[in-house]
Formats: sequence, C-alpha cells, structure tokens
Amino acid sequence: MSSLPGAGSTAVRELLAPGHSGRVVAVFPTCAYVELDGRLVALEAAGGLRLPCAVLLGARPVARPLAGVQVGDDASTGPVGLQVGPLTVRLARWWAPAAPRGATPLGPAPARPGMTAAVLDLLGRGPGLTPAGDDLLAGLLVGLAGRPDLRDPLAAAVLGAAPRRTTWLSAEMLVHAAHGRAAPAVVAVADALAGYGDDDALPHALPALLAVGHTSGAALARGLLLAADTVARHPMTRDEAA
Repeated sequence: MSSLPGAGSTAVRELLAPGHSGRVVAVFPTCAYVELDGRLVALEAAGGLRLPCAVLLGARPVARPLAGVQVGDDASTGPVGLQVGPLTVRLARWWAPAAPRGATPLGPAPARPGMTAAVLDLLGRGPGLTPAGDDLLAGLLVGLAGRPDLRDPLAAAVLGAAPRRTTWLSAEMLVHAAHGRAAPAVVAVADALAGYGDDDALPHALPALLAVGHTSGAALARGLLLAADTVARHPMTRDEAA
C-alpha cells in the first residue's frame, strides 16, 4: 500500500466526494484512468497534461507513483480522498482547469440535423483512447467557447451521440471541451488564434500542442483552426456583441 498527496480538478470535485466507486480502466507509466459511477478521472504524475478531469499526483514519473495499480482494480472515494487499488490519493487541494479567454457557459440548444450527421461521421473515427475525429471535435468546441451561438448546437449534437459512439475517455474529454475546459496546451493555442497575446503567441504555443499524444495534438490543432475559420466567417452582429 502507498499514499500520495493529490490536487483535484474542480471540474470533477463532486465526483471525488465520498461515496463514489468504480474501477481502473487504463494504466500507463505516467497516468491512470479511473471510472467512477460512469465518469472518468485521470490520475496524472507531476508534469502531466493537466487534463480537466485530472487529479495531479505529488510525485514525478521517475518515482513511479502508479506502480502496482492495475486495470480492473477497485476504486472508491472516501473522507481522505481516492483509493485506487493499492494507492491512496489524499486530496490536499483543488485547481481550476484551463479555459479560453472569453469562454461562456454552455447553454441549451437543439442539435441541427445536418450538424448531427457531420458529427456522427467523425465520432469514434481513428485509433487510440481519443480517436482523431473526436480530438478534432474537441478542438472545435474549445475554439468556439466564446461563441455560444456556434458552439451550443454543435455541443448538443456531440454530447447526444458521444456516449454511444466513442471511448469512455474521449466522451469525457468532449464533455469538458463542450464547457470550454481543456489541457493548457490546447487553451494556449485557442487564445493565440483568437488574438490574445503578442505576434509570437501562436508559434510558441503550437509545438507544445503538437507534442500531445501520437495523433491527438495535430487533430486538436485542426479543430482549433476550423473554429477560428468558422468564427471569421460568422462575425457577431452588433446586438450579439453587446
């Protein structure tokens, strides 16, 4: 048995309250994914991606903080924190996940039929825990975080279909993307494309995003670029901007 301090994302604070249970669904050297009552929490070694559903562990990868944790291990939340197989994570503090500047709360909107068809063509397409089609949609949602008129119908289509069409992790990331939450590397590019920062903001931010995963970074970047193009082609009216 081992014990580590952890910092939990406020986006999954309710999920980490005592009384939830589940199991470990994937384990990697620097990260493990835990299902709790149908939702996912990522346990990340220090220096990780800072996914919006993450608990950041107080140990670097060299210390092998996830050694002994195996797929199928039981997981539960209690007064101290999170018990994952042989590992106890003591939740010592909380942090707010990154979101683009100007992001607005997700609102109700009907999915448009044509948009739903396009989403279904992308969801679950490609290999990996987060298929490339899903990553593109996540980037698009994050890039539209400040334009609810464009984002909300898309989010309705994505969130309505994702649980049946893609992996648990990818569906979880799409929920957070619909709310404008993403890893800092994604948000930095979204802000740069929106014109925040100096002229060097995008060249500095893009390499960190492209380094994410085997294909995820490039697909996320394509989604962000598509969002920027969509916003440019649909400028807000004076009444919408007020």
